[in-house]
Amino acid sequence: MVPVIDPMELAVLADRVLQIAGENEARLAEVLDTLDPDSRAALLDSDFLNAYQVFYYHFREVPGPLAEERLLLHAAQDTREWILVDGDEEVDFYFLIHDGKPAMEVREADVVLARFEGKDAYRRARAFLAGPR
Repeated sequence: MVPVIDPMELAVLADRVLQIAGENEARLAEVLDTLDPDSRAALLDSDFLNAYQVFYYHFREVPGPLAEERLLLHAAQDTREWILVDGDEEVDFYFLIHDGKPAMEVREADVVLARFEGKDAYRRARAFLAGPR
């Protein structure tokens, strides 16, 4: 469960964090790492950050350009539900945060082929796609 923090306090914190990090997602992740766990969790589940920043924070990887664009269009709080991140004619990648942990699903149409959880979920999902199907 995400801690409840006063919205005004969270807005001020978000402004400070984003001012320090600028447009650099690696720097943002470093700054988020310095926050207390409750404040970090609240920011990562807010509308002050976007889903791309949440994705980068958890995986410390930059996805492809299309995935980045898709994630930028979603608020961080949208990661409570599966977000289409990337795909091709055959399969799609979906991203979710559940209980503060990242997860990736690989789907073919509406069939879940694989689900991976944890900090290496994105890497494992890509490896799954690289293997025989």
